[in-house]
Amino acid sequence: MPFRKSCDGSLRGRVQASSRALWLRKGRIVSPGTGSGESESLLAWGERIVAVGKDDEVARHPLAGTAEQVDAAGRRVIPGIVDAHVHFAAAVEGRTAVDLGSCATLKEVVERLSRRAETLPPSAWVRGMHFDHNRFAEKRLPERRELDRIPNPVLLTRLCYHAHCANTPALRAAGVLDAPDLPEGFQRDAEGTLTGVVLESGADRLYRAYRAAGGDEEALLEGMARMMEEWASFGITAFNTTSAEHIGIVESLGAYQELQRRGRQLQRVVVHTNSLPPFGMQSGFGSSLLRFGGLKLFADGGFCARTGAMSFVYPGEETSGYRGLLAYGDEELYALFRDAQQRGVQIAVHCIGDRALDQILDAFERAGRTFPRPELRHRVIHCYVVRPDQRKRMRALGLAADVQPRFLADEIDIAEANLPGPVRPFSYAWRSLLDEGLLVTGSSDCPAAHPNPWLGVEAAVNRVRALERTPAGGWGPEQKLTLDEALALFTKNAAEAVGLDEAGRLEPGMLADFLLLEDDPWEMDPEKLGNVRVWRTYRGGELLFERVR
Repeated sequence: MPFRKSCDGSLRGRVQASSRALWLRKGRIVSPGTGSGESESLLAWGERIVAVGKDDEVARHPLAGTAEQVDAAGRRVIPGIVDAHVHFAAAVEGRTAVDLGSCATLKEVVERLSRRAETLPPSAWVRGMHFDHNRFAEKRLPERRELDRIPNPVLLTRLCYHAHCANTPALRAAGVLDAPDLPEGFQRDAEGTLTGVVLESGADRLYRAYRAAGGDEEALLEGMARMMEEWASFGITAFNTTSAEHIGIVESLGAYQELQRRGRQLQRVVVHTNSLPPFGMQSGFGSSLLRFGGLKLFADGGFCARTGAMSFVYPGEETSGYRGLLAYGDEELYALFRDAQQRGVQIAVHCIGDRALDQILDAFERAGRTFPRPELRHRVIHCYVVRPDQRKRMRALGLAADVQPRFLADEIDIAEANLPGPVRPFSYAWRSLLDEGLLVTGSSDCPAAHPNPWLGVEAAVNRVRALERTPAGGWGPEQKLTLDEALALFTKNAAEAVGLDEAGRLEPGMLADFLLLEDDPWEMDPEKLGNVRVWRTYRGGELLFERVR
């Protein structure tokens, strides 16, 4: 194993996997969402937990006498965090892009991009990411007319990844400048000229041109390894990463396999792709460290880009009757679901609006009747608007609901602008989903939000704006979760949903993935849960991260 960096950047030493037992003593061990109570000791051998209980009970285990002992000194111990939905390769790419997240005007966007262009050859692409146009003074997306002040090809991605902006050199490189019959995602002005803004369909053409310009595979692998180190510092021991090729996000099992070969893959990784695997390969193929997860599909667009497919007309669109965009026709979506169901492949489907969810539920019901596969737990990703009748259908179908609590902390203003009053009680309604009996999982959707899972836990508990900490009492306070429920979203529930059933709980037979926390969240002010620090992160009994004290 290579050297691991501690949180202050110093080299902590070479981590070696050991066949010896590891005995964690004098801790306060709890598995959220299980009701199992608190234990003191945990004994692991190889990758698995072999005993959990009181110190004197575990001491009687035959392996305890020769085990490496770790004194938890009364610290809280919880299962490793599982982020149920991320785009890891895209997050790595975002580290090298121009960060536009703090820009307040379009002028500032152009200035930052221009500074990067000055350091590059004329043909090199300038990549910008992380911006939210709702925070710009102009309240609109950057267009070609602004971005053409930069001579290089320019490609920008809004933080949600559902809106993209390009200048003339980028459009020309992608072969779309004068192309007929472009996808509807390409926006035009009143004269029919491309504005440089692309919503959803068509962004893949820009990204193909961008990637064809060349990339450094070694730099990508190094970036992935370094980001895994950072995620270990948050307590993340596993994540599910997915492709979204139509908006430029590409994942591959091969990159993680190469990291694993080099001994630099820290987290367990489950990969979902946008097409079915070769015949005979089913969900769960692989090892406890790297697995094929299933098929990732998109039923509609994004909420902030107003392309999520709703049953209601978006406010301000009463004349046009605009209700967002469905990605597929009914029969086309059913055929995709049917083929995955027949092949034993889990479906994880992006869904923002309730109109898209109606279509999804119909397709799942039909596919399940055609090829019953009760062992498959399919997943609905995001679940922004879920009506009460839809919750019941989801439960009957055994679907998991994957939510991103941090999104609400960033989107309350957008929600109030885009959701009519009668819809709000069943929007971002995590409590209602849990009370319905659904398996609800937590994730960051990084790079759409920060990967620190404690920010998501805090948002699930408090439901307030990230910066202003408003409204008092929370937005839709009846949908708040308890701390135990919020942590279960990111541990037990997430592990079950992504196909890592042997993780997420600290019990005999489970994978020995666990955290020693520097701060005890049960003893903290709920408003400060986003600041929880991890002391040590273990995956399979192997120490991945240790905070320098």
